[in-house]
Amino acid sequence: MSPSVVPTRDELVARLRVRFADVPAENVRRCVDDLWCCCAHLGVRPEERIIERLAASRLTGVVRGGRPPYQDAHPDAHPDGRPAPRPPGLLTAATASASATAPPRPARAATRTPIGM
Repeated sequence: MSPSVVPTRDELVARLRVRFADVPAENVRRCVDDLWCCCAHLGVRPEERIIERLAASRLTGVVRGGRPPYQDAHPDAHPDGRPAPRPPGLLTAATASASATAPPRPARAATRTPIGM
């Protein structure tokens, strides 16, 4: 890495740390470093403006994707105390014993898609 790139990257990380104060500093630095390396790997010149825009997009997703802090609640519970919905196919102890004796379902035919099939 050339010496002229390091201050630019550090300044970029500092700006993003101000914008995304909720994200740990190490995560911001790792995000910038990852994007810098991805651009270099793909043969794209890593310009500060592009890296900042991509990093801001990723970090916005990190901030928006975080769970809200509910105190004294199970991490998978709703704020009003209802249990969180289970994803399809997830078995509980009650459904595992019942599904072990259920007859198998017939396989579904594959659907043709407009994407090259």
